Amino acid sequence: MTLMTKLKEMIPWKRKPVETHEVMSLRDDINQLFDRFLMSPLDTGWPRVGGGSSGIEMDETEEEVIIRAEIPGLDPKHLNVTIRNGSLHLSFEDQREWREKNGGGSTRRHAAFHRSVGLPDGLDTAKAEAACKHGVLTVRIPWTPEAKDRSRPIVISVE
Repeated sequence: MTLMTKLKEMIPWKRKPVETHEVMSLRDDINQLFDRFLMSPLDTGWPRVGGGSSGIEMDETEEEVIIRAEIPGLDPKHLNVTIRNGSLHLSFEDQREWREKNGGGSTRRHAAFHRSVGLPDGLDTAKAEAACKHGVLTVRIPWTPEAKDRSRPIVISVE
């Protein structure tokens, strides 16, 4: 969904309640807009998460919800993954300093980002697991037994 579409849907005079995950998604889109605006296209010293998009996808199966996030070039040791208020939060912060070989000075750089994904109800967040392989972070969160029981297939009749 584009940024303008999200803003139009959240206009107060429509009297439509706004969910927390919608606001967080809007915030992430605005953050990405500023990231793209402020990042120099010639700057290759820091990896960009997902290029022009968020690089995050979510799949639901009968057993679990699987969230995959592209984090190419990032050290997973500096990645912070938390679940709070029905959302998965991914954040990264790293600071580097290096000195020039001829002793002429030093340079410091700081990189940080934060992304949030709204999660559906009925997940057993205490059993969430995360793994990182080949620049892709995979978070698996199983459904609670109650949530599994609430879901059932519906037979479609064809006339």
